[in-house]
Amino acid sequence: MKTSSAKLLILLLLLIITGCARDDEDDSSERRTAVTVKVAESRELERREVSVGRLETTSAPAVAAETAGRVARIHRDAGDQIEAGDLLAELEGQPQRIAVNAARAEVRRLQALLDNEQRRADRLTRLAERQSVAQDQLDEATTAVEGFEAQLESAQARLEDAEYNLERTRMISPVSGRVQRRMVSAGDFVSVGQVAFELVSDEKLRAILPLPEHLQDRIEPGLPVRLSIPARPDEAVDATLTELRPAVGERSRAIEVIVELDNPGSWRPGGSVKGEVIVSRHEAVVVSPASLVRRPAGQVVFVAEAGRALQREVETGLRTADHVEIVEGLEAGEKVVVDGAGFLSDDAAIEVRDEGAGS
Repeated sequence: MKTSSAKLLILLLLLIITGCARDDEDDSSERRTAVTVKVAESRELERREVSVGRLETTSAPAVAAETAGRVARIHRDAGDQIEAGDLLAELEGQPQRIAVNAARAEVRRLQALLDNEQRRADRLTRLAERQSVAQDQLDEATTAVEGFEAQLESAQARLEDAEYNLERTRMISPVSGRVQRRMVSAGDFVSVGQVAFELVSDEKLRAILPLPEHLQDRIEPGLPVRLSIPARPDEAVDATLTELRPAVGERSRAIEVIVELDNPGSWRPGGSVKGEVIVSRHEAVVVSPASLVRRPAGQVVFVAEAGRALQREVETGLRTADHVEIVEGLEAGEKVVVDGAGFLSDDAAIEVRDEGAGS
């Protein structure tokens, strides 16, 4: 009986000793939070002002009749795409053709008279060299040649004018683009200067972007601008701010900036355009947005050092979907906790599961 009691007492002592050892082991091992870290990097950031505006054409010529006549044929209508040099309409050119034929006949007649008088003058010149003709006869022939030359020049000018008027019976597009409006129909009689077509060129465009009035001292011509349209938001065009309109809108209290550009392809006047005016560029330390944690002290990040998470209060600046600028409180190259940052406190023990190279 005494032997059994002794064994039971030894067993109880062993159990107590084992439990105390386990308690000591649990106290000595601290729980570590699994986290991922990335290195804070230095990057050039752009301070942008974003605006949605409209596209306009820089060229919208009106094609008018340059000679009077009746419209014979219409070759282009409103909405048609055109190229520079395309025929828009033709006028009946019979009066102009008659004038051309008459002018050509007059040129031929005067050319024949001039040639005949020139031969006579040449013959009298040779006779005068042998003193076989009176000088006044030679002078008369020379004067006649000069008179016919002047008449021929005048007739050639009238021929050019008649040919010009005949060519002007063809209304030609001066630009590539679209027909905005057609104001004449076949059979209409048009006079000189009467507008027949309104065109819109889409080769050169102008983006009009409204910006808040308070930015007028920070915006100036020459700043880079990134433009895109809703149909193709990923196809950005880099341009330069061309000018500022001096007046402030009475209703919107906004200034308008103007950006002129070559049409990149399918942009249409009258459409919407998104513009990002790059006001400045500067180097900054950036981290992932997931690294920022709000605490009673303000916004903080946790820097990973030797298995510990050290809390840093930081001042932030520019934000994007990918990164946040750290204005103060962190240096480039420091390792910052990303995933798991929200579960940490200052000087918490961490276990780094993944380490990236940047924000």
